[in-house]
Amino acid sequence: MEKTRKAGGKNQKTAYLFILPSMIVLTVFVFVPLVSAFIISLMNMDLYMNGISFAGLDNYLKMFQDARVLNATKNTLVFTVIEVPVQILLALILTMFMQKNTKLHKFLRASFYIPYVCSMTAISILWSMLLNSNSGMLAYLLKKAGVIMPNLMSNPTYAMAVIVMVTVWRNFGYTLTIITAATLDIPYSLYEAADLDGATGLKKFMYITVPSIKQTIGFCAVTTFILAFQAFDQIYVMTGGGPQHKTETLVSYIYDRGFRTEHDLGYASAISVYLFIIIAIITICMRKYIGRKEEQA
Repeated sequence: MEKTRKAGGKNQKTAYLFILPSMIVLTVFVFVPLVSAFIISLMNMDLYMNGISFAGLDNYLKMFQDARVLNATKNTLVFTVIEVPVQILLALILTMFMQKNTKLHKFLRASFYIPYVCSMTAISILWSMLLNSNSGMLAYLLKKAGVIMPNLMSNPTYAMAVIVMVTVWRNFGYTLTIITAATLDIPYSLYEAADLDGATGLKKFMYITVPSIKQTIGFCAVTTFILAFQAFDQIYVMTGGGPQHKTETLVSYIYDRGFRTEHDLGYASAISVYLFIIIAIITICMRKYIGRKEEQA
C-alpha cells in the first residue's frame, strides 16, 4: 500500500512537470493580461502612462452611453451569427463527400486546410487585392465580360458579407479537418447495416454520421464562436471598421480607442472586460446546452 502511494505521488509530480510549461505560458500570456486589463479598466490612463488616476466604474458607465460600443456589439453578433453556422455547415457538406480515407480525399482535405495555416493578415491582403474594383483580378475579368464590379469593401451593404466570406474561406479547413477525423472513427458496420436497409448516402450522413459526431460539432461550434467574437485582422486590413462603422467589431473598436485615436487605455480595457464577459457567458451557455443534448442522446 505504501509503495502504491509513493508511486502515485511520483506520477503526479511527473504529470505536473509536463504541464508546467503550458501553465507558465497561460499565466504570462492569458491570466496576467486578463487581471491587468481589469485593473487598468478602473483607472484613467493613456497610452503614455500620463495623468494616471483612479476612475472607479466611470469607464464602464461611459461605455454604456457610447453609441459605437452598441454598434460594435451588434456588428460582432451579426458577424458571429452568420460566420459560425456557415463555416460549420460548409465543413459538414464537404465531409459528406470526403468521408472516405482515399488519396483523393486526403489531398482535398490538405488543400482546404492550407489557407488556415496562412496568416489572416496575408489572406486579407490577398483578397483585398483580388476584390479591388480598380486593379483587382476579379474586377478585370468581370469587366471583360461586360460587368462593372462595385467597390465591395467601401459599400455599407456588402462590406460585412465580404468579411464573412473571407473568414469562412480561410477558417473552414480547420473545422473540416476536425469533423472528418471524427467521422473516420465511426464503425463501418453501421454504414453496412444502413446499406442493407437501402439507405441513401444523405440518409446515412444525417442519421449515422451527424449523430455520431455531435460532440465534435459542439466543440467546433464553441471554439469557432470564440474566434469569431475576436475577429480583428481581416477587418483592420480590408475595411478598417468602415464604411460608416458597418464592419467595426468590439476588438477593432478597442484597438481604435486604445492605440489609434484617443490612446485611452482605461476605456479600451473596460470594453475588453465587457467583451470577455460576453464571450464567457455565451460560451458557458453553449457548453451547458450541448452537454444537456449529449445526456439526452
